[in-house]
Amino acid sequence: MNEWKQTGSGGSGSTRPLKRATLEMSLKPFKSLEQVAIEEVCTEALRQWQPLIGMAESASMLLWVSDGSEILTWNGQQEDEFEWARYIGFANEEMFSHVKDKSDPHIARLYVDQPVRFTYGDLSRVVETFKRIAAEKFHIRLEVGIPFDAGPEFAYSDFKYKDHPEINRAELGGSFVSLKADYTVVCSWSKLKGDGAAYAAYPEGIPEGTQFGEFLGRQCASFLPALGFDYIWFSNGFALSYFPWTYLGANYNGEDLPLADYKELSSKVMSFWDLFKQACPGVRTEVRGTNYGTGMDLAKDYIPLLDLYDKKYLEFPPPNSPWGALNYDFGLELTGYMSRIAELPGDTYPYRFYVNDPWFWQNPWWDYYDHEPHDIYGPLAVGRINVDGAIDMPGIVEILTIDTEKGELWGDGPAEVIPHIQKAFREAPDEPGLVTWLYPFRELHEAVCGDNEASGRVFFHDWFIRCAINHGFPLNTVLGTDTFRAMSDEARRKLSDTILCVSTLWLDDESIAELTEMVRGGGKVLLYGDVRQPALLEVLNLQEAACAGLEGDFALQLTFAEDDVYGDPGERKLRHRADIGDGALGVILRRQDDAATRVGAVAVQNGVERVFALSRSLPEWQGGRIGWVRGSLPFVKAGVTHLPVRQDHEWMDTSLLLRYMLQDFGILLGQAKQDPDAQSALTFVARHRNGFVLTGCKQDSSVQLKLRFPEGVPLFPGQTIVLGEGQAELYALDRTFREECRIFVNQRERSRVSCRENQPTPSKMKSMVRTLSISNLLNADVTVYPPLEMLASGAVEIKQGDGCLLEWRCAQEGNRLQLTGITGTIHVSW
Repeated sequence: MNEWKQTGSGGSGSTRPLKRATLEMSLKPFKSLEQVAIEEVCTEALRQWQPLIGMAESASMLLWVSDGSEILTWNGQQEDEFEWARYIGFANEEMFSHVKDKSDPHIARLYVDQPVRFTYGDLSRVVETFKRIAAEKFHIRLEVGIPFDAGPEFAYSDFKYKDHPEINRAELGGSFVSLKADYTVVCSWSKLKGDGAAYAAYPEGIPEGTQFGEFLGRQCASFLPALGFDYIWFSNGFALSYFPWTYLGANYNGEDLPLADYKELSSKVMSFWDLFKQACPGVRTEVRGTNYGTGMDLAKDYIPLLDLYDKKYLEFPPPNSPWGALNYDFGLELTGYMSRIAELPGDTYPYRFYVNDPWFWQNPWWDYYDHEPHDIYGPLAVGRINVDGAIDMPGIVEILTIDTEKGELWGDGPAEVIPHIQKAFREAPDEPGLVTWLYPFRELHEAVCGDNEASGRVFFHDWFIRCAINHGFPLNTVLGTDTFRAMSDEARRKLSDTILCVSTLWLDDESIAELTEMVRGGGKVLLYGDVRQPALLEVLNLQEAACAGLEGDFALQLTFAEDDVYGDPGERKLRHRADIGDGALGVILRRQDDAATRVGAVAVQNGVERVFALSRSLPEWQGGRIGWVRGSLPFVKAGVTHLPVRQDHEWMDTSLLLRYMLQDFGILLGQAKQDPDAQSALTFVARHRNGFVLTGCKQDSSVQLKLRFPEGVPLFPGQTIVLGEGQAELYALDRTFREECRIFVNQRERSRVSCRENQPTPSKMKSMVRTLSISNLLNADVTVYPPLEMLASGAVEIKQGDGCLLEWRCAQEGNRLQLTGITGTIHVSW
């Protein structure tokens, strides 16, 4: 009844692609605490999402009760009432500077006139009922978790803000640190003042100076089993950062870094975890994480995620942040996501999708996404490469949340969302995409641990990629350096068709030699960042300039084919900051006459040149190529903001050059814009069953794409494209696009070429399952990528016109067919 018919992409043989489906829900749907009413709510919640649950081996319900204060105040009495999140709007409004007075409509108001009054015993009944209904009516094993949130917005809390406000202060370096005077969150390494009240773990009261990690751990050790909870979820960056909402932190205030000592700050973070795990052993702890990536968090807050992984305090990494739905910064979301899953603390990782919001006014599927599934298909185009060279997809899908701020369980949400999730897993990546980020998870930690001054370089490392993804750089595969080092030669051969995107920050002589050997054997590597290592300077045909490095304002000279922009885009200018830009600009060409070197960008300041982008490929490298983009960050020094503030648009965001540099590797992903300020389309290219899946999002729907791959112009089923002169042509795709490509075409003569799905008519020799018809070709070279199993078994047939069969076996080159001189219509079947 719930069986998932597709095989999982991870190669485990399971018929279900997910280990777990997690639903998140507040208590608002429980508008009556009569047992029959509780059972009705539990049944309806699980029924609506049953198709998603049916994809998984197990399920869980993350129950958003309050803000975690119900754990802090628990004294072991089931009959006691507790404050719960029964509001719409901002609770503890004095903590928010944007709330001006008591009449402000943002202030929390009851979601119904008379919400039910919850006791701990009532909560225990809800937990028990969910588990029983799941087993009896849906035949699934259901766990129930509870969050702890450090912030003030979800529910009023006397414990946090009246009885123990000291837990909202973060001591560092002998003083208290903060960025804003009003908004504060619970500091995980804080200490509690003495308290004579009775608590489950402290019946005689809290002793003076008790560490918060010990207090929370002991309370959880009592609370969780007593009420039937199976795990705890640390929400919104709790236990990781005291500054979870901003790109700034204890180490960076927007003006200067470093400001803190790595050993002191990381030790304070780990002190909470050590105490909590000692006080609450054996209970699974899951984390939401901050809104940022591993390198970003290290630079701003020295968050020791590596230690949490190595100590096995976490079974899963944090999921993708839901913040992209609120600020449309999907490059930030995917950069953070890939940086955390490059290496795993366990054997799988989660993906989270933001459907509803039970606390505020937005329900993102309707109010932010406009029913558009780009935040499903984009993150689920991401794949991490494992030690065998295979692709791991997320084993957990989490839904934030299944109820609205009014306690409604809208059936339209799951009915619309689940089919997209199912499709994304059916067509999951099964080999590396066009570009793979070789992510130095361990080396970034080692860099800031060894030298606080490395913070600026680590800051650049992730933020440059975030900017590049937002400019359409097709990065959706990640490989951790620990995993890369453990791969066999056979596993590494599976990287032959992807471009490794590698920062220069962590490279030493050994890793440079490895990457150089790959390139000399036909591999493709694209570097970014400052080049300081002699061996790397040599292979790139670069050398350090005799005079000091430069920063400030430059003119940029580009030789790439740039995006088409209506009107004159003006002079290309760069304003470079060395502090967050991986240092000053300091390299020039070593040999001007080297025919193997192609310079793509030069920065010029007062007549003095610095090479900014180049690629190199020698004839003896068997088609291998190494590219390099120096890069810079277009951020100004600013006050306290959630996100960096961009320079005026007269200054170029040079992360765009990563996409431009793909041209040297035979890939043109151009864009046509009606205005210089038009937002670039996000583009990702995944591989599935030997085909290419182009996925993306156009926040500005007037933007068009101009595409060309080494084999030619891609054709998408159901689309017509004008071809000619061997050039890329414009594609008018939807706001959210997801297009499969198995056909590429090169032709000089101009014509409108169509690709369409056709009926799989059987031939005399074969029974077909699929046919693609390509029409109006004029002396074209056509490349076909059939599924590998069809190619291997000889199940492919190609007909020209109404009957003539083309012999393709002599045209096979590895995983594709190369047909030449084709005119008219062909039908490709298997």
